[in-house]
Amino acid sequence: MVTAALGVLLAITAAMAWQGVVPISPLRHLYLVPVAWAALRGGARAGGLLGLMAAFFQMPLVLPAIERAGLTGAAVEGLVSLALPPAVGVLAGLLRDESRARARRLEALIEIERCLAREAPLPLRLDAAAAVVCRGLNATQVGLLVGTSAEMPALGSAPPGATLTPGSAVAWSLSTGRSVRSPDLATDGRFTLAGSPAPAPRRGLILPMDAGAGPVGALALEWRGEVAAGTDAAAAEIALHLALGIENARLTLRQRRFAEELEDKVAAATRRLREIDQAKSEFLSVVSHELRTPLTALEGFAELLLTRAVPPERAARFLRHIHVEARRLGRIVAELLDLSRLEVGVAPDLKREPLELAAHVERQLELFAGVHPAHRFSWKAEGALPALRADRDALDRVLQNLLSNAVKYSPRGGEVRVAARAAADGLVELRVEDEGVGIPTTELPRIFDKYVRIANQETTSVRGLGLGLSLVRALVEAHGGRIDVESAPGKGSVFRVILPA
Repeated sequence: MVTAALGVLLAITAAMAWQGVVPISPLRHLYLVPVAWAALRGGARAGGLLGLMAAFFQMPLVLPAIERAGLTGAAVEGLVSLALPPAVGVLAGLLRDESRARARRLEALIEIERCLAREAPLPLRLDAAAAVVCRGLNATQVGLLVGTSAEMPALGSAPPGATLTPGSAVAWSLSTGRSVRSPDLATDGRFTLAGSPAPAPRRGLILPMDAGAGPVGALALEWRGEVAAGTDAAAAEIALHLALGIENARLTLRQRRFAEELEDKVAAATRRLREIDQAKSEFLSVVSHELRTPLTALEGFAELLLTRAVPPERAARFLRHIHVEARRLGRIVAELLDLSRLEVGVAPDLKREPLELAAHVERQLELFAGVHPAHRFSWKAEGALPALRADRDALDRVLQNLLSNAVKYSPRGGEVRVAARAAADGLVELRVEDEGVGIPTTELPRIFDKYVRIANQETTSVRGLGLGLSLVRALVEAHGGRIDVESAPGKGSVFRVILPA
């Protein structure tokens, strides 16, 4: 490039000398063409060099004219012609260098954005971005810290492997929130650096990265020796873009996590809706069977009494069957009515009155023992029990549902143990324990939901609506209490009802 431009200068000079023209000839302006070309190709240094050579080549034409005629107008114009090529070369070269520097900074910023947007752990992305900054600013070392002094910041560096040490300039900047410009970090009294001062100064620049919403970290740079002009402004621009890139990366990560959480919630809700839909279908099937069974019994025994002459003892037995099935039908209807009220968010209507829990439990156990003679029932009051103020019918239904489940899911001849004791803070604890098949741990959170019946090969013949425990929880919570369960497959279950005394 310089050789070609120099050849053009020599050709212009030879043409001017051959024609013997005066220095103010229009041909002198041709010197600006190779000078500008060299400046645009090689920068300020090449443009200035070619401009000086152009002025040197014009001197044999300009200086003799000044000696002969003095400082005339033509001579002054010739002097301007001498100064113009170097000035044009330097100015055009500076503009070219500045545009190239801006282009490099823009490329570096784009590369930094790509590094921060990659799918990789944050320290690796910061290492890649630090390497780009190191090349763009010709730094010896670059550190990128994301975070504050109150938390463990993520660190990336070029060369990789740098660590954050107490007393360093970066730690000081993070703790104070201020930028650092030091002509020599090794001799700066604000910081403590390992090692003795180096022959060349360790110039440092630490800038907080802030996109406007508060600092997100710091950009640390170090040079050995002199630093090019304009580096501080370029570093400040890069620090701003780094802060924006980090904020964008955080927002993208947050959005991705939110989308994943939303997707999981939608999938879970969809599964739950499918389960509820399937449970309702099964519920309708079970309800139709549960209603048909007592209705069939009522119809059959009533028809026998109406159409046949039945001995008194047999008629009494038929009437007992009718009574049991009528109570069973009433219980099913009551559960369905309670379910309809719970579905619309209506709390159970309670009529509170003083009750003796022990007498209440003993009466229910006596009834169940008469209906289920194949099972064994035990009752234990652990100390004096305080009186309850509760709804009698609601407490009956709580006990009946818990005892009914214990009987249904226990083997023939199994024992159902009921115990009660006074708990702390004016509470009463009632426990119902069985020796049944138990409940898997994963299914425990679901057993108090409506329509839920836990599948088990040993209890496939057991019928039910899947409403009992849901109603028990609603009634207990309406009294201001709570219910929980402990169970394991093959080890039975323990239901604990906590009620205020």
